Amino acid sequence: MKIEPFSRRRMLQTSAVGFGHLAMAAMLQNGQVSASEAAGETAGDLGRHHFPPRAKRVIFLFMKGGPSHMDTFDYKPQLQKDDGKDLPFDKPRVQFAATGKLLASPWKFEHYGECGMQVSELFPHVAQCVDDIC
Repeated sequence: MKIEPFSRRRMLQTSAVGFGHLAMAAMLQNGQVSASEAAGETAGDLGRHHFPPRAKRVIFLFMKGGPSHMDTFDYKPQLQKDDGKDLPFDKPRVQFAATGKLLASPWKFEHYGECGMQVSELFPHVAQCVDDIC
């Protein structure tokens, strides 16, 4: 039997639903929510709460990931030079899968403001007010 390599990112993606199940199991066990509420049978019953709800609506934002610091504000000139090369050092085998090659940012960086901070082309508007940031 061959086990496919399993990255940390893939493990978190596939186990994300499990965290919700763990939270629900803990709430059911502690009596914080009843099984009928979990099934949605009495959803909206506000008579039992010790405070009146203030929110009329909820906007739920699930933002998976985001741009890397090396693609936004953390320019690495040596990484640009070493793009595509193997790692320059030996590492212990602690990862789930084989390690790839070095990968430079695909975005262009320029100096902005009096402070001279390098900002990638991903944030053209932030680059215009970079002196207020640093």
